[in-house]
Amino acid sequence: MSTLVVFCHPVPDSFGAAVAAQVVETLDAAGAEHRLVDLYADGFSPVDAGASTIKTHREALAGASGLVLVYPTWWSGLPAMLAGWFEQVVVGDSLPRPGRPDTSAAARDLLANLRYMAAVTTHGSSKFVNAVQGEAGLHFLRHGVHPLCPATCKMQWLAFYDSDRSSMADRRLFLARVARRLGSVA
Repeated sequence: MSTLVVFCHPVPDSFGAAVAAQVVETLDAAGAEHRLVDLYADGFSPVDAGASTIKTHREALAGASGLVLVYPTWWSGLPAMLAGWFEQVVVGDSLPRPGRPDTSAAARDLLANLRYMAAVTTHGSSKFVNAVQGEAGLHFLRHGVHPLCPATCKMQWLAFYDSDRSSMADRRLFLARVARRLGSVA
């Protein structure tokens, strides 16, 4: 199984980077083929990534049977960089056009091979605060992206709440949870 891991965090030595490393380590241990895309390290532009970059990312996504997104939740949702990745890579050819009623056809084709999708995210605030705010990131993935995947595609949400006040022990427990949950699908 091939998995595309999309990592989105501007700080290379952040806890988010440790989470991405855990995801890759888990996939390696399971013998799963994977490709890591680090949007910030690669200089991805959320506004205009360029045709060759978009083509490369689309090819990686089209050939993947799994998609793992690793990102921090900011202001209740996805970072602009990751939202830009979705807009350009996943939705790019699906923009509404005259005479084309199904604007999701190209996105469905791109996601047609996915057997699983996972979001691994950190939240500075508590689960309660995120629930009150509506979990915008989860809502977007569950109701905007997942319906474009095959009906058999499983989705996992792994969220680390209250990370701003977490201890090293809390972080280790979350990394272990990531390994357990993703190890079962890889």
